[in-house]
Amino acid sequence: MKPRFEIRMMILILVGGCLPVVITTVLNRCFDYSIQRSMELTFILCIPIAAWMASKINERWHDEED
Repeated sequence: MKPRFEIRMMILILVGGCLPVVITTVLNRCFDYSIQRSMELTFILCIPIAAWMASKINERWHDEED
């Protein structure tokens, strides 16, 4: 059973808005990368996250149940 639409959208917004910031911060502070290098690596690491989000939004777009 899928969660309600509002819950699913809230998860997508939180993942899309907070995860890049968290990844950059962890790379910068825990692994001692420069801020520039942290942002470059975050960009690369967020490509699979963006693909996952796009597939979930596409599922919602074509979902006839809601």
